[in-house]
Amino acid sequence: MDLMRRLLKVLLWIELAVCAIALAAGSGALVADVIAREFFGNGIFGAQRFAVWATAIAGLVGFALVTAERGHLRPQFMDKWVPASWEPHMERVSDAVAALICIALGFYAVQFVQSSYALGERGMAIPIKVWPIQLILPWMFFSSAIRHLVFMAYPALRPEPKGEMH
Repeated sequence: MDLMRRLLKVLLWIELAVCAIALAAGSGALVADVIAREFFGNGIFGAQRFAVWATAIAGLVGFALVTAERGHLRPQFMDKWVPASWEPHMERVSDAVAALICIALGFYAVQFVQSSYALGERGMAIPIKVWPIQLILPWMFFSSAIRHLVFMAYPALRPEPKGEMH
């Protein structure tokens, strides 16, 4: 269980770092663009598009970060359909189902990225290949799947859900 706890911490640290770097880079690009417009009369080519991509990366990594904190919204209308004593088992089942969904979406995301790579797709405003940016999609799904599988196998590592109303 200690290995799994360390795995989750390393994964969280990496994703927090990627998120912070992406937000800082996007913000820095926008600030530099504004400064360039004010002082030199022209903005920096592609700065706004770069900021959009950086923000998208941060937002997509946020999916995995919310999974790490069990902060995703979930339907609660079925909570009373089973006895309260079944709740620990239902939590494990829900983690298994969520992991399977994330794995399926992760494989679809890999196919999506492979397709972009094969087609040589490029961005509209900045003509760079988009597949390296799209790699965040499989990452977020597989990262979330790993977390759900760990939570299923080791319920003690599952954080308390965020935002539940009692």
